[in-house]
Amino acid sequence: MDPASTAKRIHVPTYEEVLARIKSRYPHNVPTRERERRSLELVRNVIIDRTEPVMTLGRLLRDLHPFYRELVSISFDLGQLESDVRCVAKARRLAERMWETYRYRLMAAEGEAEARRIGREGRGRMMSQLRKCSRSLLRLKEAAKFIAGLPGIDLEEPIVIVSGPPNAGKSTFVSTVSSAKPEVAPYPFTTKSVIVGHAEVEGRRVQVVDTPGLLDRPLEEMNEVERRAVAALRHLPGPVVFLVDPIDEAYMGLEAQAGLAKRVLGVMGDRPLLIAVNKVDVVGRGRAEEVARKMKDLTGVAKVYLMTATSRDSALEVLREALRAGPSASWP
Repeated sequence: MDPASTAKRIHVPTYEEVLARIKSRYPHNVPTRERERRSLELVRNVIIDRTEPVMTLGRLLRDLHPFYRELVSISFDLGQLESDVRCVAKARRLAERMWETYRYRLMAAEGEAEARRIGREGRGRMMSQLRKCSRSLLRLKEAAKFIAGLPGIDLEEPIVIVSGPPNAGKSTFVSTVSSAKPEVAPYPFTTKSVIVGHAEVEGRRVQVVDTPGLLDRPLEEMNEVERRAVAALRHLPGPVVFLVDPIDEAYMGLEAQAGLAKRVLGVMGDRPLLIAVNKVDVVGRGRAEEVARKMKDLTGVAKVYLMTATSRDSALEVLREALRAGPSASWP
């Protein structure tokens, strides 16, 4: 499962929320010694139970894929987050230890006054350690919220990245090959979104990722944070399908589109790039073949495919070719 989906189920409490939970369940109308014992156990149980999501978040942070790690590191100091998790882990260990120590001291207490003193001391030591983690809990809460808002991409499944100039038909391609409505998620640090479609190809689930407005814009036009966010895309495994717009009124001319294709490769690193001329149904096969020849000359690629993004058969065939060219050697 992708980290974003996991993070959506993580609720990191604040110190005040833990304290409120304890107060709401404080035992009453029981003998002093038993009340103090139950109170100690209550504090220990609430601390352990309510901070368990922090341990889950710690494991999530430790195992982050480089794509997600790069994005998280733009907003958060990962070393600090690891320290925050350790602070809470220490509070959990102390709560366990104090429960074991003070319940036996309560059993040996001589009188109600001593029992109350021992109970207060034990509860105070447990809560004191957790109070030291107040800021840590706030940072971890924000980190979990941030990760939950990231694009939900499962790095264990095949991925195909779609690129090309504006209006080349990228969103149409993703929608056509997807078995359900593509998911749209905000891409952090930019005003753009990432579109993730899910296709079934040869009985296997494939994620088709469109990054409108990210890979069709020169890096020199971006600020440093935007560049780092786009650079994180290079950590996504899988081939790139670059769609070419062949119409005369295209947003970019063919030379500009070829330059964009090279720029995409520069951003995405050494990986297969499959170029496909879209809108064959609009311009006709003759014009599409002419554009394909020009793109070969301009980019140096050996083969350029022809495609109609609104045709499921046509779009799926290009998707299959991209998967065959990708890193999965086991793909049929």
